[in-house]
Amino acid sequence: MSAQIASPNIVIVICDDIGFGDLSCNGSTMIKTPCLDLVAQNGARLTSMYSGGPTCTPARAALMTGRIAARTGAARVLFPGDNRGMDLTELTMATYLKQRGYKTGCFGKWHLGDIPENGPLKFGFDRYFGLPYSNDMEPMIVYRDNDAIEEPADVASLAKRCTEEAIDFMDATPLDQPFFLYFPFTSPHHPVTPEDSFVGQSEAGIYGDTCEAIDFYSGELYKKVESRGQIENTIFIFTSDHGPWWEGSNGGLRGRKFETWDGGMRVPFLISWPKVIPSGQVINQPVATMDVLPTVCSILDIPMDKSKPFDGEDISDLFIEGSQQSHNPIWYFDAFNLNAIRKGKWKLHRRRQTWGGEKFAQWSLPQLFDLERDPAESYDLSARHPDIVLELSKLMEDCESSLDIQRPDDREWWKGSTLNESAGWTVQK
Repeated sequence: MSAQIASPNIVIVICDDIGFGDLSCNGSTMIKTPCLDLVAQNGARLTSMYSGGPTCTPARAALMTGRIAARTGAARVLFPGDNRGMDLTELTMATYLKQRGYKTGCFGKWHLGDIPENGPLKFGFDRYFGLPYSNDMEPMIVYRDNDAIEEPADVASLAKRCTEEAIDFMDATPLDQPFFLYFPFTSPHHPVTPEDSFVGQSEAGIYGDTCEAIDFYSGELYKKVESRGQIENTIFIFTSDHGPWWEGSNGGLRGRKFETWDGGMRVPFLISWPKVIPSGQVINQPVATMDVLPTVCSILDIPMDKSKPFDGEDISDLFIEGSQQSHNPIWYFDAFNLNAIRKGKWKLHRRRQTWGGEKFAQWSLPQLFDLERDPAESYDLSARHPDIVLELSKLMEDCESSLDIQRPDDREWWKGSTLNESAGWTVQK
């Protein structure tokens, strides 16, 4: 699909740990998000958008590359001191868009590797300002481009400062040059650190205050594009990397961050493009954040690099034409493990996380759920539909085989221990 119009600006806002149910347009009654509600009203709100992983690094790798994170070298959470990052051969959204003359900027949390070795400027971005890692990882250093400028980071003011940097980036971009603005908030990741001016504003404690700050600063970006007279031809996306952690609403789904229950991987997703996308849509089709890059490439007629084939697919007809197209299976990866699959209404859970040493993690598996009737994944139907279990199991096996993974040892990577390359994670590129 190719839109016969000038290249749209693209703004992608992604939060760190915000829940599906933390937006008022998704049902929150304790957190008010009027700016994001307006984005939804002006475009489409997707109710079954799935992240590339239930943790920070793989979710970002899948979004940026349109590929399963296990292919990119960034399948598990990266920590300061790991001395590694996403493979430098990967092609990101910024890389593709620069082929069409876009100016590119990233403002916020990167979490795809050390700076400068695996930082944003290595992956197609012209500008960067923000944190390399999460706000609970030390050292916490603010970077501008490849230069460290602040340690320790003043985390509470980062949303404001990143917004100011992003607005400066837009101001420096000529009106006749399209831009790609990637804005990964560092919040509301634990520890929740709201800006003073927002403390006490919400009815949901300091977590809610932080979410309302996210809404405000997302609105500032939206208003800036409006003030430039460009909102009609700007694709504006708001989403999250995965489900909420210690606080936040998963919208009544089962599970949270780190888990491949839907509460850990189904994320809010709003998209506005007034010149093309009809307003006020609610789309229930299961799709994935991996689809964003293939969709953008289709809209702009940018050919996929065959050396790095997409796992995501073009879903532009879904929100432009309103057609409920078929979609490939949704994959639920936990680092290099494929825990579950969704195809249509059916979800098969074949593994659970073992990162916490939970000795009961593999009980009662496999489990089959009808997500249309049972979105909370409460009732196992595997005994009644063994044919579906076999079909989905085969699809999972085929997917894993295509990755050619040598399973790593059971190191406690979530504690930040340094990767031992000799353990051998071999993934077919």
